[in-house]
Amino acid sequence: MNKMTLICVPHPQGVVRTLRLARWHMTLCAVTLVVFLVSCSMLGWTIAKLVHQNRELSNLNSAYAKLRSDMDSQTKQIEEFAVEMDSLIQFEARIRDLTGLPQKKAASDETSQVGLGGQGGEEATENEETGGSGTSSLFDGSVGSGWTLSSLVREVQYRKETFTDLINHVTRQREQFAATPCIWPIEAPDAWISSGFGHRLDPISGRRQFHEGVDIVAPVRSPVVATADGKVELAAWDGGLGWLVIMDHGYGYRTRYAHNSKLLVKRGDTVRRGDVIALVGSTGRATGPHVHYEVMRYGKKVDPYRYLMN
Repeated sequence: MNKMTLICVPHPQGVVRTLRLARWHMTLCAVTLVVFLVSCSMLGWTIAKLVHQNRELSNLNSAYAKLRSDMDSQTKQIEEFAVEMDSLIQFEARIRDLTGLPQKKAASDETSQVGLGGQGGEEATENEETGGSGTSSLFDGSVGSGWTLSSLVREVQYRKETFTDLINHVTRQREQFAATPCIWPIEAPDAWISSGFGHRLDPISGRRQFHEGVDIVAPVRSPVVATADGKVELAAWDGGLGWLVIMDHGYGYRTRYAHNSKLLVKRGDTVRRGDVIALVGSTGRATGPHVHYEVMRYGKKVDPYRYLMN
């Protein structure tokens, strides 16, 4: 088919028109139609792809905005934590000052001198240090107050160790205080010392001899109390000392309570400061109701009076 005639028939009032097309005209029209359809298809695919990419970009922008907001919130919280860390370090310093312990530097100060030799280079500007933002954030690792996120982590680990040392020290001090005889051994408002520590004339023999404790006079059956925490080492009759209680308090302290009328503890009992261990009497070699009270420090008799005054 070399030629084709197209006849256009309009409405009755119109004029019939004919159009004769050669073969190359038909080929050109076919090619043009194919190109047009392919172009429309590619254009539609491109538009659909752009719409999809725009939707993904919008989702990414929303996710980034949320992530940025979360990061800003986290940065603010960490900056507040950094301020609390500074306060915690100052608080520990005050405790160490009160307890007489040596002060501890911050973990960052302990490691700040490492690797200082042979350093150099051009000084960085603020924007270079913070990635061009000029502000402190989690993105560049800084959290304000001179802290970085990594240094805060190191400081937390370091403070665990320093506070453990501090707690151990305070615990030892508390245990030592609990083991130190520091109250009167008799709970009686009218108790008084009839004989002190040192040389004296024996009230029975009349001879001069060394008195190794203090005699505290009180009414018969007045409560005799432990002057410190400890364990009963002896609770038995002991000749001239009558009914006797000996306590081992640890940290080198031992105490003795003699001439009691009745013992209320037995060997091996653990007692606390202020617990009643006996009742006042005049058993053994005694001229009247009282407690003969002794304090020993690492096996040496010491003057109990200075402990009674505390």
